[in-house]
Amino acid sequence: MIQNMPLTLLRAGLTLAFLYFGLTKLLGTPSAVALYEALGMGQWIRYVTGSVETLGAVALWVPGAQALAALALTLTMVLAIFAMLVFIGGAWWHLALLLVLSALAAYAYRGQLAALVSRA
Repeated sequence: MIQNMPLTLLRAGLTLAFLYFGLTKLLGTPSAVALYEALGMGQWIRYVTGSVETLGAVALWVPGAQALAALALTLTMVLAIFAMLVFIGGAWWHLALLLVLSALAAYAYRGQLAALVSRA
């Protein structure tokens, strides 16, 4: 049990962060709506991003789905950093932190990915 404590804490932190950010997008808080207006792609991308973040946060706790969830969250952060740097501007360090932590979780569950690839 102690061996898994750091990974459990990592998943818990990622879950809290992505639930918060995902739900703010899905609920359409004024700051989320303004951010996606600045992006200039319409509000549909806010719903897609919020859904990926929220579902990914939950899937981090589903046995066998953790690796795919962490990969989806990692890719979401790569795209978020790109959008922030190229289209919007502003602070992106928190996105980089979530990127690193999500990638760390994906690495921790790399055995699940190997099993998926071997079945394909």
